[in-house]
Order: sequence, then C-alpha cells, then structure tokens
Amino acid sequence: MRRTLVSFLFLLLGLSFLVFLIWKEGAEGIFALLQHAGWPLLWLLPVHVVVIGLDAVSWRWLLGGQERPCLFKLTCLALLREAINALLPVARIGGELVGVRLLSQMGVSPYRAAASVLVEVSLTLLSQFFFTVLGVLLLLMWISDLQVLKLLLIPLLLSLPILLLIFWLLGRANIFQSLQRLLFCLGGEQGLLRLPGDPALLDQEVQRLYARRWQLLIANAWQLASLFAGALEVWLSFRLLHHPISLTAAVLLESLGQALRNVSFFIPASLGVQEGGFVLFGAIVGVGPELALAYSLVRRFRELLLGIPLLLSWYLWEGKLAITAWQGRRVSGGSRI
Repeated sequence: MRRTLVSFLFLLLGLSFLVFLIWKEGAEGIFALLQHAGWPLLWLLPVHVVVIGLDAVSWRWLLGGQERPCLFKLTCLALLREAINALLPVARIGGELVGVRLLSQMGVSPYRAAASVLVEVSLTLLSQFFFTVLGVLLLLMWISDLQVLKLLLIPLLLSLPILLLIFWLLGRANIFQSLQRLLFCLGGEQGLLRLPGDPALLDQEVQRLYARRWQLLIANAWQLASLFAGALEVWLSFRLLHHPISLTAAVLLESLGQALRNVSFFIPASLGVQEGGFVLFGAIVGVGPELALAYSLVRRFRELLLGIPLLLSWYLWEGKLAITAWQGRRVSGGSRI
C-alpha cells in the first residue's frame, strides 16, 4: 500500500508538471502543430516496431539454441516489455519479469529465459552508457560552456566502473547463490526469505552466456543499431511535424532523453520529466518549447496506441491461463473424490 501511494504521488506530481508545461507554453499552439501534422504521424507506429525489432534480434542472439522463439514473437515480447515499463507503475523492471514468464511459456527453460533477460539488461546499460556519452559530446556543437559538459560527463565516467563491476559479478561470481545465502541469514533457520528456483542453475546460465564473448559483442552491436534507429525515428517525427532537424540533433535528443527517462524510473512513465527534458535539450538544438512538447506528446500517443492493445492481449492471455489452471484443479479435485 505504501509503494502504491508513493507511485501515485509521483504520478500526480509528474502529470501536474506536464499540464503546467502545456499551459505555460500554450496548449493551442501545441495541438495546432499536431493537427497540422495529421494522420501521417501514424507512420511512426511501424517505424517503432522496426526499432524494437532490432533490439529483439539482440535478445535472440543471446538466447541461441533451437528452442528460441522466432523473431516475430520476440519482437512482440519486447514491445510488451516496453509497454509495461512505460505505462504501468513498475519502476521499469516489471516488463523484464513478464518477459521471463512469457518466454518460459514458449518452451524456453526458465533459467535460460531469466539469464537472457539479465544479460540483455546489462548489455543495454552498457549500450546506453556509450550512447549517452555520444549525446553529451554532441553538445559541443551547440554550447561552448565546458563547465556544463564536465558536470554531465564526470558522473557518467564515474558510473563506468559500476557497470564493469556488474559485468564482472554476473559473469564470474555466483551472485545469486550468494544472494540466497544472504536471504537465508536474514530469514533465520526457517528460511522465510529465499529466491524462487535453484540459484545455482541461474548462475550457471548467466555465466554460460557471458562466456560467449563474440555473441555478446554481436548482441551489443544490434542494441546500438536499435538506439541509432531510435534517433532516426526522432528525425522522422520532426519531419512529420513539418519542422525538420538534423540527424546530430536527433541523436542528441534521443540519447539524453533516454538517459533522463532511465534516471527518473521512479516516476511512472517519466511523466513531466520527459517533457521537461525535451524542452531543455530542444532549446539547445534550436527546437522551441511548443515544438518540443508537441514531439513529446507524439511519443506519448505512440506509446498508448502500441502499448494498450499489447497490455489488453497480455491480460486476456493471463486470464485464459488462470481459468485453465482453475479448471484443471477442479477436475483433479473431483477425480480424487
């Protein structure tokens, strides 16, 4: 209940800030930009599917083997993961948990599914780190204040050892077995706190994936391709809004915008934070606040148009599984009688 209340308060705060920005910059002008762009904005839906599809190729490389699902199914799963993280108050980890669950229902070993998601998330952190560094360096094209660049680059560079430590722990240390022992100590002799499944098997799967260095490199390359394709999506969005920007400006907006959303994971859907970031970074590259907010709303509409049908289909699927399980328990209970 406390976590739900905190999430609701952050949601209310972000929504209030979003409404304030739209009111301050002029709602009439913002929606006029969207109306002028019209139906061609729907082209962003298939474009975004391609962007996420490149990310799904990376995920498929990590899975390997004969049991991995086809690219179409993995792309749908990746889109669902994104929709859950973007539209639900799950601190950007609920999508990964659902991805593991659904992947295991497709015939993939639960330990391999969990390991693939863990390794993919760690690679995503590394890819987005370099992508963010590129965005900060591109600021040199628009600003000459080196002090601002230092304020942005120094925290980024200090976070690199943390990323490398995460890679080392996942690839070499039996981190989940150690976590199990820690939880056992906290839970007492009864073992009230414990991880589900066998942590040793999960450690083995994670270390097996990290031992495939070339596959990791290829998977990371596909992730970087997805990030740059996302920048192309930004470039296309502004063209559809009839206010084209350069590709370097699109890379800057996408890289720093993604970084801002990751930092503000505790705010559901990064409401208000995304809009404030685009207004700030847009001003640097010559995009006015009205246009920046119009673009942010385009992203919001795209998230809703893609995400809501995926969430509904997931709810229906989970409901069907629950009904099937209930009927199975009912039949087995009746047969015992």
